[in-house]
Amino acid sequence: MVTINISAQESNESAAQKIESLQLKLDKLQHEYDYFYCETVLKQIANELSVQSNNINNKSNGILINIYHSSYHPDLYRAYKDNYDADIENLNSKESYINIMKIRISQIIEKSNFTEREIEILDTTYSAVISAFNAAETALNYYKVVLGMYKDME
Repeated sequence: MVTINISAQESNESAAQKIESLQLKLDKLQHEYDYFYCETVLKQIANELSVQSNNINNKSNGILINIYHSSYHPDLYRAYKDNYDADIENLNSKESYINIMKIRISQIIEKSNFTEREIEILDTTYSAVISAFNAAETALNYYKVVLGMYKDME
């Protein structure tokens, strides 16, 4: 009987060690997932804003070409204006999304034990998001000016 009790005790200790080992692995995976998620979301937002900024600048260039050729078309103006309004809505939507994700990422940072280096990288990536947003906003302001110049040709 003594042999059975010792084997059962060793088995329980072995199971406890396995559970602890699995919990550590799970915690590490959760940490890596949280960091990867935060970094990916921020980079995706920055990329989308960069694409939007480039698209807006391309539209402005198209209008400038029409201005250069002195060709005003009311229907084309309405299409440009509709695009401008859609870009404003899109940028406002992204601004709301950025604010929501900033809160979400802050919550993840609080619950995950990110290193100082990981937090610095996320802060830098967030700064890139803000720069991309400002660039899109500047492109949209320029688009508005060019659109006004086109409208003045009427």
